[in-house]
Amino acid sequence: MRVNSLCYEVFVPSGIASRLRQMPANERPNPVTLYTIYYIDGAMGGGHLTPKLVGFLDPLDREFFELFTTVPGVGFMKALKCLVRPINEIALAIEHGDAAFLEELPYVGKKTAERIVTELRGKMAKFALAHTEEPLAIERESASELRQEAVQVLTQLEYSRGEAQRIVEATFAKHKNLKTVEDFLRKVFEQQQSGNDEL
Repeated sequence: MRVNSLCYEVFVPSGIASRLRQMPANERPNPVTLYTIYYIDGAMGGGHLTPKLVGFLDPLDREFFELFTTVPGVGFMKALKCLVRPINEIALAIEHGDAAFLEELPYVGKKTAERIVTELRGKMAKFALAHTEEPLAIERESASELRQEAVQVLTQLEYSRGEAQRIVEATFAKHKNLKTVEDFLRKVFEQQQSGNDEL
């Protein structure tokens, strides 16, 4: 997202990103309206603090995500990866105290599941009644989808399409265990900072 001379990176849950990519071009909103949450990533006691934005297509998804991440131990990045079931199903499980259901979510263990129930039970009725069918996150993107998204991100950063494709192919060939676009971008920026043009 570009505002005047400033460029902001907005993290979008993988389920939303996948739906936008698969949407026919004539049905895809342009521009896309995102309901965002602004937060500071990093330890307050030291280290590097980074301002970040997370974007959603629906304000109800944004509200659920914001409430879900108030649970101690459930940070923004974990929540972006673990919400692989529709929010109404997750909300219903919380209201019913179904910690076993929550434990099946990625990155959610027994203690975290119990903490989610303790912190949020009684606050989920609105979300449990929501008519949502698509999860905010998907468990794993295919390699081809991941490369396609990486090319799109680089073109948004004003690389030519040819240059973006070259960087994507070279980076994925060198780093075969990349799982997310964030991992890919981190490798690209590391190479740029080191002054090495060979990705």
